[in-house]
Amino acid sequence: MYEEEFNDEVPQEGLPIPEIFRNSDTKGYITHCIQCDYELLKGDRSYMIEKVFKRYPNLDSTQVLFEYGMCSVCYEKMKDSLSVESMQNLSNYMMTKMDFSAMQQRIEENPEDPEKWMSHCMIHGTPKEEMTEFQVAASFKGDRLMTNFMPPYMIGGLALEELNGLLSKETKEDMDGFIDQHFGIPPELRKDFILI
Repeated sequence: MYEEEFNDEVPQEGLPIPEIFRNSDTKGYITHCIQCDYELLKGDRSYMIEKVFKRYPNLDSTQVLFEYGMCSVCYEKMKDSLSVESMQNLSNYMMTKMDFSAMQQRIEENPEDPEKWMSHCMIHGTPKEEMTEFQVAASFKGDRLMTNFMPPYMIGGLALEELNGLLSKETKEDMDGFIDQHFGIPPELRKDFILI
């Protein structure tokens, strides 16, 4: 029944989950969907993980403001709830502003190290060390990072401000509601964060 797990000749799709996408408190896997509590590691449903970071350069410290996993079913429902205006604006922005060639170069230089793929904002190219706020996101299945659809990526504070400016009032209220429900982050800390 579990022969494949012990057969070295069966290649596993994807890469091991990088540390940056693990639970910041336990260092273990993020195991359940934040919306429906679905068990993410079962492997029969893809899911995404998003983490939001704030750096305090004077303290030489980086804090995780929030992190969550969301199964594909809940993610699609959330995307469907966004206003048409917001979806069109976000899609146009990402397609015209993303620096795919720089991302591809980082992947080619470090094919087995996804954390290095996220060393720069994929919109403005700003190095992570120079940013005080940034978000990372990636797609997973079971205990594997999936790279065939969208590689893991990082977006910095400036791009997040620009993206936030493209959202309709209705979508901003929905995102605020999601953050309030799950994280209780004060408004001054979440002003430019969006669910990506």
